[in-house]
Amino acid sequence: MAEWLMISELAMNKVKAANRQNQASHRGNDVSALQIHRKIALDSAKRLILSPLSSLMTIVVIAVSLLLPALLFGLNENLQSILLEFQNSARITLFLDNSVSESQGQKVSDDLLTDNTIQSAIYVSATKALEEFSLSSGLGEVLRSLSSNPLPAAVIITPATLNTREVNALSQRLETISEVDFIQLDSQWINRLSALSDLISIVGQLLAAIVITGLFFIIGNTIKLSIENRRQEIQVIKLVGGTDIYIARPFLYTGLLFGILGGSVAVFLQLIILIMLNGSLQELIQLYSSNFELRGFGFFNSLSLVITGALVGWLGAFLASFRYIRGVNP
Repeated sequence: MAEWLMISELAMNKVKAANRQNQASHRGNDVSALQIHRKIALDSAKRLILSPLSSLMTIVVIAVSLLLPALLFGLNENLQSILLEFQNSARITLFLDNSVSESQGQKVSDDLLTDNTIQSAIYVSATKALEEFSLSSGLGEVLRSLSSNPLPAAVIITPATLNTREVNALSQRLETISEVDFIQLDSQWINRLSALSDLISIVGQLLAAIVITGLFFIIGNTIKLSIENRRQEIQVIKLVGGTDIYIARPFLYTGLLFGILGGSVAVFLQLIILIMLNGSLQELIQLYSSNFELRGFGFFNSLSLVITGALVGWLGAFLASFRYIRGVNP
């Protein structure tokens, strides 16, 4: 009975204080409204600290859930940057018939430049191809001992587009040129990488939808337990005229804090993973002599992850608090 009276007195004091603050705000004191929200937010933070184990478990679950789609989106952004970096390496090589002379091969190259779907066309004679191969392979002495040049003349073409259908259509047209013996499409690996990027994007979106739905249930269940633990206090507040909106405020801040802390921990875990992988990644980049830099894990991406966590936490608490508070009768 004594505990019930203490809860009743505490609830009445809270409602009276809120009414006084509301009256002051009507008189033009906007600072008081901010003070109310500040006090409720601090009280919600204190309640999280008073139950460290359960709060930590909820925060870690939120962090790991947000981390998985964030890593996929970051990976996809880096794949897109790789595609942009190597877009000019998508080439079609036309190997000319051995009967084609240098003047005929040069004419083929010049004629191809009139095609709008071709960005550049460079003729490489058989002699020049042999010289370049000798320098790059280190087999100069072996190649000079051959009685004839085994390499054909070629025309190296850079398409004006990376669209898979357009590049394939261009390849089919080039195969019909009478001077061409066969062609080699060097952009197949880029097409595969582009398809992989599309797949990762779809998987990331599906995973994000599943994760957000799961977080709503997790946060909703956490808020439900908090409401049950404060059922007597809520009943008393309703008896003295407290509205559902007033009662829900602490739980909304609880969900918001869970989301912010979960998003922040996700950013921290993402940074740790990046540091662990950075050494091996730099070695791989040096092997390919590339200027590639990791993207998708900068300040704005980290901030968006925290904001996403905050929105999910607040919305999950909003949906759960009003649903369960309505079920508490004075």
